Amino acid sequence: MAVIGLGLVGVVWVATGQSSRSTRFSVPEVDVAKAKALLDAGALAVDVRGQDPFDYRHLPGAMLIPLVALRTSIPLALSQAKERQIVVYCNDGHSSGPEATDILVRNGFKYVQNLKSGVEGWASAGLPLVKAANA
Repeated sequence: MAVIGLGLVGVVWVATGQSSRSTRFSVPEVDVAKAKALLDAGALAVDVRGQDPFDYRHLPGAMLIPLVALRTSIPLALSQAKERQIVVYCNDGHSSGPEATDILVRNGFKYVQNLKSGVEGWASAGLPLVKAANA
């Protein structure tokens, strides 16, 4: 009986995991021009990719908070910015930015938007990026 119970838990876990990965998030989004204007006016940029992509290139002044970390808790430095404008970005605007934006919205962040083209769109627009010396 215990084996069957564990099997059912495994099936539920797999089904839940599959469901969460395929969910689309309906979140506020901004294009590159609006994101630049917000950042120029003092908005906080939050990079939700991992350490390696962040080290390779990121928006100037961006705070790194990988999505995997954001799923478990909101870091204190970010929670203190609840009333600030925040621009969340990932690589392409679709892979992890919408989920991260959704997490922040559900946690009471009122002025958070996903950069719909991500760092790729920012780079394509010729806007400045910070790159590691060896990148």
